[in-house]
This record gives sequence, structure tokens and C-alpha cells, in this order.
Amino acid sequence: MEITYWNSIIAHGITAFSYFCIPIVIAALFSKTKATIPSKFWLAFFLSGAFIFFCGFHHFLMMFESHTPISSMHLGVIDIMAFVSLSTLLWLMPTTSQIIEVIAKFQADARELQRSQQMLQLFLNQGPFGAYIKDEQSRILYYNQEIQSKFLVGPQEWLGKKDSEILPDPEQGRLVMENDQIVLKTLRPLKLIEEVKTANNEQPNYWLSFKFPFSDPTTGERRIGGISIDITETVEAQRVIADLSRQLEQKTLTLDSKNQQLTYLSDMANMLYTCESEDEVYQVVALTCSKLFSNMSGCINIIANSKHYVETKSFWGGEKESKEIFSQSDCWALRRGKLNLLSPHHPGLVCNHIRQPVNGAHLCVPLLGQVEVVGFLHIHSPEEIDSEQQQIAEVIARYLAFALNNLLIKQRLTHDNLRDGLTQLFNSTYMQTITEQRLAEAQRLGQSLGLVFLDIDNFKSYNSRYGHLTANIVLKALGKLLLNSIRSFDIPCRWGGDEFVIVMPNVTLEKLRERVEQLRVDVSQMELKDGEQTLESITVSFGIAVSEPGITVKELLSRANQAMLKAKRNSKNQVLAYRYP
Repeated sequence: MEITYWNSIIAHGITAFSYFCIPIVIAALFSKTKATIPSKFWLAFFLSGAFIFFCGFHHFLMMFESHTPISSMHLGVIDIMAFVSLSTLLWLMPTTSQIIEVIAKFQADARELQRSQQMLQLFLNQGPFGAYIKDEQSRILYYNQEIQSKFLVGPQEWLGKKDSEILPDPEQGRLVMENDQIVLKTLRPLKLIEEVKTANNEQPNYWLSFKFPFSDPTTGERRIGGISIDITETVEAQRVIADLSRQLEQKTLTLDSKNQQLTYLSDMANMLYTCESEDEVYQVVALTCSKLFSNMSGCINIIANSKHYVETKSFWGGEKESKEIFSQSDCWALRRGKLNLLSPHHPGLVCNHIRQPVNGAHLCVPLLGQVEVVGFLHIHSPEEIDSEQQQIAEVIARYLAFALNNLLIKQRLTHDNLRDGLTQLFNSTYMQTITEQRLAEAQRLGQSLGLVFLDIDNFKSYNSRYGHLTANIVLKALGKLLLNSIRSFDIPCRWGGDEFVIVMPNVTLEKLRERVEQLRVDVSQMELKDGEQTLESITVSFGIAVSEPGITVKELLSRANQAMLKAKRNSKNQVLAYRYP
């Protein structure tokens, strides 16, 4: 009887201990692994724990109940219950640890997955690109906030719709869907630029799109994923760069064309300088015009010496559009002494020398000689003659007129002795001729012409002291100094005896005085020798004058001479300018 009693007490104790330890072990393991119980399972977990705890409390109380006889079967059940409870406790400790660790890992993985999904969603919504998913019929299943902001649509507005239904331009939507089908057919990613208009913008946006196929892991259906980046600014910048490149290329071609024109004009000027006859001059100009006006025709018309008619001297291009012989009054350019243009966009005066019927554009440019018009340049074009071509024609006409004028001067001076035999300077005859020409050119160009009159001081006493031969050495040395001290286009002349004249084009009175003053110093420092004999140095008195509008060569020479005489009357060896009354 005593054995049965203690058997029952021990069995109830073991069972109570096991029931008490099971929830404690489970709670400790949850605390150790930091696993959590989902809120929806809290009630079941709490009730289960309470049930086990109260069962243990029941068995605990049974240990203190008064002993009553129990059957052997009841005692066996209590023993088996104690054994099962203790075994459950011992088995539950390692097994529950593993189960709770699995639960903890599952919960950690779930949190990481949730965090990854949140990061992915944040990436898709905050990224500067449009992201979308479509089904096999190109119906939209998902699109991110970038697309919502670009097209001003809500997060649910486009779901289930096709691009042809939602884009402002249905044709653009159809092209986008065709690209989707290419991805599905080839099952390969596709990279392309799509042009899409938005509802609030007339100008299209350009998207760099990356489309790729994938399968829905739940249903296994094909899906189209896409990422599109707005590259409108880049495309517009490329267009601007392309436009600038075309403009630069056009400017380069224009610059090359202008350089070629300058080359032709420069070559013409060089050839005109070496021409020995009028025919050569006409050939050179006609050749240059054929290069500069390749799609035009024209001719050079010169007034005859008798002044009774105008004659064509040279021609280039296709058919002749001007008569070969006609009256001066037949050309408005000759009448007016200025350019005359007749064209479809510039209706002007029709010259009678133009052949009928009049067509295209006609340009007549007068050839302004030294004192009068000597002819004109006629150019005919099937199209308009622009302002640049007019300017080129005027330049050619100016070169042609100068060439004819220079050639005329050469012809007039062919049999004259242009230079002084002693000093090798130009003689007085040439000096007067070239001064007239330079004065006319200066007045036409609005420039001034400087004239220097110089005389050797006390040259008569110098001549008496050393003799004529030695005095000639001094004159030669002075002539050489003048040639070496002036500009290449200045004209030094021997006026007569010990008097000299220098013609200096395009110079102001102040600049002229400065140059002549330096020349005076150079003369006074000049070393003179007759063989081994050193001669006395010389000084020179200078008179200078500068032209003014309407002045003649005679008046200009007289003014410079007056200034020189005044310098000699004063203290000599000085530079005096003519004082205007």
C-alpha cells in the first residue's frame, strides 16, 4: 500500500514538473532565438500554454491530496503519463530549439524579403526612368511613378490598357506594341529609341528603351519588362550640335570659296602688273571672270579713241548677250558713271546694248580711268546676281581701269628718258606726269599726297671750292641716300641742278614732317669722299606741302618750293611746311 502511494506521488510530481517545464522551455527558446509569434496565433499559443500549465498545476495538487486506494490500471496510467510527459519534455528541448530556429530564420528571411521588396519598390518609384510590365497582349500590368509623372496619370488609370489606347498618338502606340511583339517572338532583349508624345506637350519625347521577356513564376505566362529613360534633352542637344556642324561646314565652304576668290583676284592683279598690251589685259580679266563667274557670261567694252562708239574687246561664257559695237548712250553705266543692275528681283534701267529678248540678270560696271570713264564691264547671269558678286565685279573693274591707265602711262613714256643720268633719280618730266596720276588717285580715294622740295645749302660755294666733278659726286651720293631712305612707292626726282623733289602718296602733314626731318639728319651725317679725300659734309633745306581737294600739281609744287625758299632764307638746314593763308 505504501509503494502504491509513493508511486502515485512520484508520477504526479514528474508529470507536473514536465507540464511546468514545457512552456518555460518554449518561452526560453523563443527568447533566445528572438523569434516572434504572429499576432493571429497569439490566442491559440496562449490558450495552449495555459492548458499545459494548468494540467501541471492539477498534477501538482494531486501530490497533496489524501491517499485513496487506486486500482493497478489507474496507477499504470499515471505512470505512463509521467513517463510520456518526461519523455516529451526531454525530446521537446532539442527539437523545439530547432523548430524555433527555423521559425526565427523564416521570420528573418521574411523581413529581409520585405525590406528588399521595399527597396526595389523605392528604386522603381524614385529612379529617373520609367519602368513597366506588360502581358502578352501588351496590356499594362504595372508602371512606376516616373511614368505617372511624365504622362500625368494615376497609379491605377493605365492598368489593363494597351499603348494604342492611352497614348495621344495612336500610331505611336501601335509602333510601341510592335516592338513588344518583337521581344515576345525573339525572346531576346531589345534596345531602341521610341518617340512618344505626352498629353501636355506637342513636341515628342524620346525614350531609350530596354525591353526584355520573362515568365511569371506563379502562372508561367510570358511577360514583357521594360525600362525607358527620357533622352529628349540629349536628342535635342545632338540636333543642335548637328545643326551647328552643318553651319560650320557651310561657313567653311564659304570661307574656302572666299579664299579662292581672293586667290583669283590676287593672281589677276599680279598678271595685270606684267601685261605689255591692252589685249593681254583683256585676256587676263576675261580668264579671271570665267573662274569667278563660272555660270555666267560677260564682256569687256571699251570706248574708242574717237569717243564715237563703244567696242567689245573680250568675251567669256556662253552666248553673247550684248552687242559688239554700240553708242556710249546705249549703256546707263557709261551715262551715269556708276553701276547699273537689271534683274528679276531688281527691276532697273534696260541698256540698249543688251540683245533682245532681255532675260536673266545684267550688271554693267563702269571702268573709271584717271580723269574719265574708259569703258564698262558687262556680266549676264541666268539667275540673280547677289551683292557679293556685285562687289567682286566692282573690284575687277577697278583693277582693269588701273591696269589700262598704267598701261597708257607706260606707252606714253616709252621713248622718254625717265631718269636723270647723273643721280639715277626720275627726271622732272616723269615727276610731273606721275605726280598728276598720284594726285588724281589720292583725290579719288580721299587720301592726301605729300610733296617735298629740297635744295643743297651753299652748293655754289661748294662747287667753286671743289669743282664740278667733285660736286657731281655729292649729287650722286645725295641721290643714292634718297633712294635708300624713302618708301618703295615714294617717287624721288631731280628737279634740276641741286634741287630735288620727292612725291609721297597717302601721308599726313605730321607724318611727312617726321620722315623729312629724319632725312635731313641723315643728309647732315652723310660721309662724302672723293677717292681718299674726305669732303666737307653738306646740309639741305626742305620745304613740304600736302595736297587738298581741288589742288593742281603746279600749285602743290609751288607751295613746297615756297616753303623751301623760306627755309633757305632763315637759317637753312631745316624743314619748313607750307603755311596756308
